[in-house]
Amino acid sequence: MQKKEWQRNVVIGIVVAAIFFGWWLRGFLYSNWRFQLFSRRSWAYVANEFESGWMLNAKSDWIFLITLLLAIPLFLYIWYLCTKIRWRKLIKKTWKWIVALVAALFAGKAIAYHTNKKKKKTTLAPPPPAILPKSSSSSARPRPMGLSSAILNMPTQETTYGTAPTFSGTAASTMQTPPPYSTPEPAWQTDSFKDDVSNIPLEDIQLPQREPVVEDIPQLFTGAGYQLIENVKTSLQTLDFLAVASDRVYAVLIDKEAGDWLAEEEPFNGEAPLWFSEVDHRVSPIYELRQSVTELQTKITPDFPDKTIHAFMIEQKGNIINAEEMLRTWKELDVIVSRTDIGGTEDLPITALAIESTNPASPAEIEGITKLVKGED
Repeated sequence: MQKKEWQRNVVIGIVVAAIFFGWWLRGFLYSNWRFQLFSRRSWAYVANEFESGWMLNAKSDWIFLITLLLAIPLFLYIWYLCTKIRWRKLIKKTWKWIVALVAALFAGKAIAYHTNKKKKKTTLAPPPPAILPKSSSSSARPRPMGLSSAILNMPTQETTYGTAPTFSGTAASTMQTPPPYSTPEPAWQTDSFKDDVSNIPLEDIQLPQREPVVEDIPQLFTGAGYQLIENVKTSLQTLDFLAVASDRVYAVLIDKEAGDWLAEEEPFNGEAPLWFSEVDHRVSPIYELRQSVTELQTKITPDFPDKTIHAFMIEQKGNIINAEEMLRTWKELDVIVSRTDIGGTEDLPITALAIESTNPASPAEIEGITKLVKGED
Protein backbone atom coordinates (compact mmCIF):
# COMPACT_ATOMS: atom_id res chain seq x y z
CA MET A 1 0.00 0.00 0.00
CA GLN A 2 2.86 2.36 0.82
CA LYS A 3 4.32 1.71 -2.60
CA LYS A 4 1.02 2.61 -4.26
CA GLU A 5 0.76 5.76 -2.12
CA TRP A 6 4.29 6.79 -3.11
CA GLN A 7 3.56 6.22 -6.79
CA ARG A 8 0.35 8.24 -6.50
CA ASN A 9 2.18 11.20 -4.94
CA VAL A 10 4.84 11.14 -7.67
CA VAL A 11 2.20 11.17 -10.42
CA ILE A 12 0.40 14.08 -8.74
CA GLY A 13 3.73 15.94 -8.43
CA ILE A 14 4.47 15.51 -12.12
CA VAL A 15 1.05 16.84 -13.09
CA VAL A 16 1.30 19.81 -10.70
CA ALA A 17 4.82 20.62 -11.94
CA ALA A 18 3.70 20.55 -15.56
CA ILE A 19 0.84 22.95 -14.82
CA PHE A 20 2.77 25.21 -12.43
CA PHE A 21 6.10 25.53 -14.26
CA GLY A 22 5.11 24.60 -17.82
CA TRP A 23 2.01 26.76 -18.02
CA TRP A 24 1.53 29.37 -15.25
CA LEU A 25 5.07 30.43 -14.24
CA ARG A 26 6.40 30.23 -17.79
CA GLY A 27 3.55 32.37 -19.13
CA PHE A 28 3.70 34.84 -16.21
CA LEU A 29 7.43 35.52 -16.63
CA TYR A 30 7.28 35.76 -20.40
CA SER A 31 4.24 38.03 -20.59
CA ASN A 32 5.68 40.52 -18.06
CA TRP A 33 9.46 40.45 -18.64
CA ARG A 34 9.90 38.40 -21.83
CA PHE A 35 11.84 35.94 -19.67
CA GLN A 36 11.84 32.38 -21.05
CA LEU A 37 11.86 30.00 -18.08
CA PHE A 38 13.39 27.06 -19.95
CA SER A 39 15.95 29.05 -21.94
CA ARG A 40 19.64 29.01 -20.95
CA ARG A 41 20.03 32.33 -22.70
CA SER A 42 17.51 34.03 -20.40
CA TRP A 43 19.14 32.62 -17.27
CA ALA A 44 22.59 33.61 -18.52
CA TYR A 45 21.35 37.16 -19.03
CA VAL A 46 20.02 37.35 -15.45
CA ALA A 47 23.29 35.96 -14.06
CA ASN A 48 25.28 38.47 -16.08
CA GLU A 49 23.16 41.32 -14.74
CA PHE A 50 23.82 40.28 -11.15
CA GLU A 51 27.55 39.96 -11.82
CA SER A 52 27.53 43.45 -13.31
CA GLY A 53 26.02 44.85 -10.11
CA TRP A 54 22.34 44.89 -10.96
CA MET A 55 20.57 47.35 -8.68
CA LEU A 56 16.91 46.56 -8.00
CA ASN A 57 15.32 49.99 -8.22
CA ALA A 58 12.03 49.39 -10.04
CA LYS A 59 9.05 47.54 -8.51
CA SER A 60 8.95 45.19 -11.48
CA ASP A 61 12.53 44.08 -10.72
CA TRP A 62 11.58 43.22 -7.14
CA ILE A 63 8.46 41.34 -8.28
CA PHE A 64 10.57 39.38 -10.78
CA LEU A 65 13.13 38.39 -8.12
CA ILE A 66 10.49 37.46 -5.51
CA THR A 67 8.63 35.35 -8.10
CA LEU A 68 11.78 33.34 -8.84
CA LEU A 69 12.61 32.89 -5.14
CA LEU A 70 9.11 31.76 -4.13
CA ALA A 71 8.45 29.56 -7.17
CA ILE A 72 9.81 26.31 -5.70
CA PRO A 73 8.30 26.72 -2.16
CA LEU A 74 4.93 27.60 -3.71
CA PHE A 75 5.12 24.57 -5.99
CA LEU A 76 5.90 22.25 -3.05
CA TYR A 77 3.00 23.63 -1.03
CA ILE A 78 0.55 23.20 -3.92
CA TRP A 79 1.86 19.67 -4.43
CA TYR A 80 1.23 18.90 -0.76
CA LEU A 81 -2.34 20.22 -0.98
CA CYS A 82 -3.07 18.20 -4.11
CA THR A 83 -1.97 14.96 -2.42
CA LYS A 84 -4.65 15.56 0.22
CA ILE A 85 -7.42 15.52 -2.36
CA ARG A 86 -9.05 12.20 -3.23
CA TRP A 87 -9.02 12.76 -6.96
CA ARG A 88 -10.65 9.50 -7.95
CA LYS A 89 -13.63 10.10 -5.69
CA LEU A 90 -13.83 13.73 -6.81
CA ILE A 91 -13.85 12.71 -10.47
CA LYS A 92 -16.54 10.07 -9.80
CA LYS A 93 -18.75 12.57 -7.99
CA THR A 94 -18.24 15.17 -10.72
CA TRP A 95 -19.07 12.64 -13.42
CA LYS A 96 -22.20 11.50 -11.58
CA TRP A 97 -23.27 15.12 -11.15
CA ILE A 98 -22.82 15.79 -14.88
CA VAL A 99 -24.74 12.62 -15.80
CA ALA A 100 -27.55 13.53 -13.37
CA LEU A 101 -27.69 17.08 -14.77
CA VAL A 102 -27.89 15.85 -18.37
CA ALA A 103 -30.53 13.27 -17.41
CA ALA A 104 -32.56 15.97 -15.64
CA LEU A 105 -32.36 18.25 -18.67
CA PHE A 106 -33.51 15.51 -21.04
CA ALA A 107 -36.22 14.43 -18.59
CA GLY A 108 -37.48 18.04 -18.43
CA LYS A 109 -37.61 18.26 -22.21
CA ALA A 110 -39.44 14.94 -22.41
CA ILE A 111 -42.00 16.05 -19.81
CA ALA A 112 -42.54 19.35 -21.64
CA TYR A 113 -42.99 17.50 -24.93
CA HIS A 114 -45.55 15.08 -23.48
CA THR A 115 -47.36 17.93 -21.71
CA ASN A 116 -47.68 19.93 -24.94
CA LYS A 117 -48.76 16.84 -26.79
CA LYS A 118 -51.39 16.15 -24.15
CA LYS A 119 -52.68 19.71 -24.33
CA LYS A 120 -53.03 19.45 -28.09
CA LYS A 121 -54.99 16.24 -27.70
CA THR A 122 -57.33 17.60 -25.04
CA THR A 123 -58.11 20.78 -27.01
CA LEU A 124 -58.87 18.88 -30.18
CA ALA A 125 -62.55 19.35 -31.04
CA PRO A 126 -64.65 16.24 -31.64
CA PRO A 127 -65.61 15.54 -35.23
CA PRO A 128 -68.81 17.33 -36.35
CA PRO A 129 -71.99 15.27 -36.62
CA ALA A 130 -72.93 13.99 -40.02
CA ILE A 131 -75.55 16.09 -41.79
CA LEU A 132 -78.42 14.08 -43.14
CA PRO A 133 -79.90 15.31 -46.47
CA LYS A 134 -83.34 16.82 -46.07
CA SER A 135 -86.01 15.38 -48.38
CA SER A 136 -88.79 17.57 -49.78
CA SER A 137 -92.31 17.17 -48.45
CA SER A 138 -93.60 16.08 -51.84
CA SER A 139 -91.18 13.20 -52.18
CA ALA A 140 -91.08 12.16 -48.53
CA ARG A 141 -92.59 8.83 -47.75
CA PRO A 142 -94.93 8.54 -44.81
CA ARG A 143 -93.39 6.73 -41.84
CA PRO A 144 -95.14 3.33 -41.55
CA MET A 145 -96.91 2.54 -38.32
CA GLY A 146 -96.69 -0.65 -36.46
CA LEU A 147 -99.02 -3.37 -37.60
CA SER A 148 -100.81 -3.66 -34.28
CA SER A 149 -101.32 0.13 -34.00
CA ALA A 150 -102.73 0.34 -37.51
CA ILE A 151 -105.26 -2.43 -36.86
CA LEU A 152 -106.41 -1.03 -33.52
CA ASN A 153 -106.92 2.47 -34.93
CA MET A 154 -108.73 1.49 -38.14
CA PRO A 155 -112.12 3.31 -38.53
CA THR A 156 -115.19 1.17 -37.90
CA GLN A 157 -117.41 2.68 -40.61
CA GLU A 158 -117.11 1.52 -44.17
CA THR A 159 -115.55 3.83 -46.68
CA THR A 160 -116.79 4.34 -50.13
CA TYR A 161 -114.65 4.23 -53.17
CA GLY A 162 -112.67 7.39 -53.57
CA THR A 163 -113.05 8.38 -49.93
CA ALA A 164 -109.81 8.27 -47.92
CA PRO A 165 -109.98 6.51 -44.59
CA THR A 166 -109.56 8.66 -41.50
CA PHE A 167 -107.33 7.67 -38.59
CA SER A 168 -107.63 8.63 -35.01
CA GLY A 169 -105.22 10.87 -33.24
CA THR A 170 -103.78 7.89 -31.35
CA ALA A 171 -102.37 6.46 -34.52
CA ALA A 172 -100.91 9.75 -35.45
CA SER A 173 -99.32 10.10 -32.06
CA THR A 174 -97.48 6.82 -32.55
CA MET A 175 -95.56 8.35 -35.43
CA GLN A 176 -92.64 9.75 -33.43
CA THR A 177 -89.83 11.69 -34.98
CA PRO A 178 -86.43 9.96 -34.85
CA PRO A 179 -84.01 11.12 -32.15
CA PRO A 180 -81.41 13.65 -33.22
CA TYR A 181 -78.17 12.21 -34.59
CA SER A 182 -75.36 11.99 -32.02
CA THR A 183 -71.78 10.86 -32.48
CA PRO A 184 -70.20 8.44 -30.00
CA GLU A 185 -67.43 9.86 -27.79
CA PRO A 186 -64.01 9.05 -29.23
CA ALA A 187 -62.07 6.34 -27.44
CA TRP A 188 -59.21 8.68 -26.56
CA GLN A 189 -61.65 10.92 -24.62
CA THR A 190 -63.00 8.16 -22.38
CA ASP A 191 -62.17 8.11 -18.69
CA SER A 192 -59.82 5.13 -19.02
CA PHE A 193 -57.42 7.24 -21.06
CA LYS A 194 -57.58 10.41 -18.99
CA ASP A 195 -55.27 9.20 -16.19
CA ASP A 196 -51.67 10.24 -16.78
CA VAL A 197 -48.65 8.74 -15.05
CA SER A 198 -47.45 12.22 -14.16
CA ASN A 199 -50.60 12.73 -12.03
CA ILE A 200 -49.98 9.64 -9.89
CA PRO A 201 -48.71 10.57 -6.37
CA LEU A 202 -45.03 9.83 -5.81
CA GLU A 203 -45.71 7.65 -2.78
CA ASP A 204 -47.96 5.40 -4.90
CA ILE A 205 -45.20 4.66 -7.44
CA GLN A 206 -43.44 1.43 -6.56
CA LEU A 207 -40.08 0.57 -8.05
CA PRO A 208 -39.41 -3.05 -9.00
CA GLN A 209 -37.94 -4.97 -6.09
CA ARG A 210 -34.99 -7.31 -6.40
CA GLU A 211 -35.96 -10.95 -6.21
CA PRO A 212 -34.18 -12.38 -3.13
CA VAL A 213 -31.72 -15.22 -3.64
CA VAL A 214 -32.69 -17.95 -1.19
CA GLU A 215 -29.54 -19.74 -0.01
CA ASP A 216 -28.46 -21.60 3.12
CA ILE A 217 -24.91 -20.25 3.34
CA PRO A 218 -23.50 -22.69 5.94
CA GLN A 219 -25.09 -25.61 4.10
CA LEU A 220 -23.51 -24.50 0.82
CA PHE A 221 -20.03 -24.64 2.39
CA THR A 222 -20.55 -27.93 4.20
CA GLY A 223 -22.02 -29.46 1.05
CA ALA A 224 -18.91 -28.42 -0.89
CA GLY A 225 -16.57 -30.22 1.54
CA TYR A 226 -15.79 -27.51 4.12
CA GLN A 227 -16.04 -27.77 7.89
CA LEU A 228 -17.09 -24.63 9.73
CA ILE A 229 -15.60 -22.92 12.78
CA GLU A 230 -18.22 -20.36 13.78
CA ASN A 231 -17.97 -16.96 15.52
CA VAL A 232 -14.26 -16.38 15.09
CA LYS A 233 -13.25 -13.08 16.70
CA THR A 234 -10.33 -10.89 15.67
CA SER A 235 -9.14 -7.52 16.91
CA LEU A 236 -11.30 -5.72 14.30
CA GLN A 237 -14.44 -7.81 13.81
CA THR A 238 -16.28 -11.06 14.42
CA LEU A 239 -16.31 -13.37 11.41
CA ASP A 240 -19.37 -15.49 10.73
CA PHE A 241 -17.21 -18.59 10.37
CA LEU A 242 -14.02 -20.11 9.02
CA ALA A 243 -14.58 -22.67 6.24
CA VAL A 244 -11.73 -25.17 6.51
CA ALA A 245 -10.85 -27.69 3.80
CA SER A 246 -7.84 -29.85 3.07
CA ASP A 247 -6.19 -27.31 0.77
CA ARG A 248 -7.66 -23.93 1.81
CA VAL A 249 -9.35 -21.89 4.50
CA TYR A 250 -11.95 -19.18 3.90
CA ALA A 251 -12.55 -16.38 6.38
CA VAL A 252 -16.24 -15.70 5.69
CA LEU A 253 -17.95 -12.40 6.53
CA ILE A 254 -21.64 -11.86 5.72
CA ASP A 255 -22.23 -8.12 5.27
CA LYS A 256 -25.69 -7.17 6.55
CA GLU A 257 -25.50 -3.37 6.20
CA ALA A 258 -28.45 -2.19 4.08
CA GLY A 259 -28.30 0.68 1.59
CA ASP A 260 -26.55 1.63 -1.64
CA TRP A 261 -22.79 1.73 -1.11
CA LEU A 262 -19.97 3.19 -3.19
CA ALA A 263 -17.00 0.91 -2.50
CA GLU A 264 -13.40 2.14 -2.24
CA GLU A 265 -10.38 0.00 -1.33
CA GLU A 266 -7.49 2.45 -1.66
CA PRO A 267 -6.22 3.91 1.66
CA PHE A 268 -5.67 7.65 1.85
CA ASN A 269 -2.74 9.07 3.82
CA GLY A 270 -2.39 5.81 5.72
CA GLU A 271 -6.05 5.78 6.80
CA ALA A 272 -8.47 2.95 6.15
CA PRO A 273 -10.56 3.23 2.95
CA LEU A 274 -14.20 4.20 3.35
CA TRP A 275 -17.47 3.08 1.77
CA PHE A 276 -20.02 5.84 1.22
CA SER A 277 -23.81 5.81 1.01
CA GLU A 278 -26.24 8.68 0.53
CA VAL A 279 -26.51 9.29 4.28
CA ASP A 280 -23.56 7.53 5.92
CA HIS A 281 -20.05 6.15 5.54
CA ARG A 282 -18.09 3.32 7.11
CA VAL A 283 -14.70 1.64 6.97
CA SER A 284 -14.50 -0.81 4.10
CA PRO A 285 -15.59 -4.24 5.43
CA ILE A 286 -13.24 -5.85 2.93
CA TYR A 287 -10.32 -3.83 4.31
CA GLU A 288 -11.13 -5.02 7.83
CA LEU A 289 -11.64 -8.58 6.56
CA ARG A 290 -8.17 -8.58 4.98
CA GLN A 291 -6.68 -7.31 8.24
CA SER A 292 -8.44 -10.16 10.07
CA VAL A 293 -7.10 -12.66 7.54
CA THR A 294 -3.55 -11.42 8.15
CA GLU A 295 -4.05 -11.73 11.92
CA LEU A 296 -5.44 -15.28 11.68
CA GLN A 297 -2.78 -16.35 9.20
CA THR A 298 -0.10 -15.31 11.69
CA LYS A 299 -1.71 -17.52 14.33
CA ILE A 300 -1.99 -20.72 12.32
CA THR A 301 1.14 -20.55 10.14
CA PRO A 302 3.58 -21.99 12.77
CA ASP A 303 1.48 -25.18 13.14
CA PHE A 304 -0.11 -25.31 9.68
CA PRO A 305 2.30 -23.72 7.18
CA ASP A 306 0.47 -25.27 4.21
CA LYS A 307 -2.86 -23.68 5.13
CA THR A 308 -3.53 -20.32 3.45
CA ILE A 309 -6.50 -18.24 4.58
CA HIS A 310 -8.47 -16.37 1.91
CA ALA A 311 -11.01 -13.57 2.45
CA PHE A 312 -14.62 -14.31 1.43
CA MET A 313 -17.32 -11.64 1.82
CA ILE A 314 -21.01 -12.23 1.09
CA GLU A 315 -23.23 -9.18 0.49
CA GLN A 316 -26.64 -9.97 1.99
CA LYS A 317 -28.59 -6.73 2.40
CA GLY A 318 -26.67 -3.88 0.75
CA ASN A 319 -26.19 -2.89 -2.85
CA ILE A 320 -22.62 -2.17 -4.04
CA ILE A 321 -23.35 0.23 -6.89
CA ASN A 322 -19.82 0.13 -8.37
CA ALA A 323 -19.36 -3.64 -8.00
CA GLU A 324 -18.59 -4.11 -11.70
CA GLU A 325 -15.49 -1.91 -11.61
CA MET A 326 -14.42 -3.18 -8.17
CA LEU A 327 -14.35 -6.86 -9.14
CA ARG A 328 -10.86 -6.54 -10.63
CA THR A 329 -9.62 -4.69 -7.53
CA TRP A 330 -10.98 -7.38 -5.21
CA LYS A 331 -9.38 -10.07 -7.33
CA GLU A 332 -6.01 -8.31 -7.03
CA LEU A 333 -6.53 -8.15 -3.25
CA ASP A 334 -7.30 -11.92 -3.17
CA VAL A 335 -10.86 -11.39 -1.91
CA ILE A 336 -13.91 -13.30 -3.13
CA VAL A 337 -17.11 -11.24 -3.07
CA SER A 338 -20.52 -12.79 -3.76
CA ARG A 339 -24.17 -11.94 -3.10
CA THR A 340 -27.17 -13.61 -1.50
CA ASP A 341 -30.69 -12.67 -0.42
CA ILE A 342 -31.32 -9.08 -1.71
CA GLY A 343 -27.65 -8.09 -1.86
CA GLY A 344 -26.22 -6.96 -5.15
CA THR A 345 -25.72 -5.85 -7.81
CA GLU A 346 -26.16 -8.63 -10.39
CA ASP A 347 -22.51 -8.18 -11.36
CA LEU A 348 -21.65 -10.18 -8.24
CA PRO A 349 -22.03 -13.98 -8.51
CA ILE A 350 -24.41 -15.73 -6.18
CA THR A 351 -22.68 -17.58 -3.37
CA ALA A 352 -23.56 -21.03 -4.69
CA LEU A 353 -21.52 -20.31 -7.84
CA ALA A 354 -18.60 -18.71 -5.97
CA ILE A 355 -17.85 -21.71 -3.74
CA GLU A 356 -15.46 -24.29 -5.15
CA SER A 357 -15.84 -27.91 -4.10
CA THR A 358 -12.89 -29.47 -2.30
CA ASN A 359 -11.84 -32.33 -0.03
CA PRO A 360 -12.57 -32.07 3.70
CA ALA A 361 -9.86 -31.46 6.27
CA SER A 362 -8.98 -34.07 8.88
CA PRO A 363 -10.48 -33.89 12.38
CA ALA A 364 -7.02 -33.19 13.81
CA GLU A 365 -6.61 -30.17 11.54
CA ILE A 366 -10.03 -28.83 12.50
CA GLU A 367 -9.28 -29.24 16.19
CA GLY A 368 -5.86 -27.64 15.91
CA ILE A 369 -7.05 -24.63 13.88
CA THR A 370 -10.00 -24.11 16.23
CA LYS A 371 -7.69 -23.91 19.23
CA LEU A 372 -5.36 -21.49 17.49
CA VAL A 373 -7.98 -19.03 16.19
CA LYS A 374 -10.11 -19.07 19.34
CA GLY A 375 -7.22 -19.12 21.81
CA GLU A 376 -8.31 -22.34 23.45
CA ASP A 377 -5.80 -24.43 25.39
